[in-house]
Amino acid sequence: LLSKNEYSRKEKICWQFWEMISLHCKEHRDVNFYAKALNITPYYLSKLSKQFFNDNAKTLIDRQVILKLKELLRTPSNSIQSIADQLNFEDTSYMCRYFKKHTGFTLLQYRKSA
Repeated sequence: LLSKNEYSRKEKICWQFWEMISLHCKEHRDVNFYAKALNITPYYLSKLSKQFFNDNAKTLIDRQVILKLKELLRTPSNSIQSIADQLNFEDTSYMCRYFKKHTGFTLLQYRKSA
């Protein structure tokens, strides 16, 4: 059993991670960035993430990126290139593959249905 202080410390790390994802997912999609900022290992961050959020750290980061991508796609005046630039994807092709991998839809399919 965890002591109350230990649980609180772990919980605090998780909520800091959660806030950091919202602030930094446009620039940083790798677990190492967040783990380093929190002074813990990527393995430990994923372990805590799984314990408190029922998903590993990378999944939470990707989910937030996809939410931001969907939000930008809902504005027709945002070009695909503009969205890729805003979310720091190296190119539109990679962003298209990333989106399809995580949603099962192409960018255009999603944009038409949104």
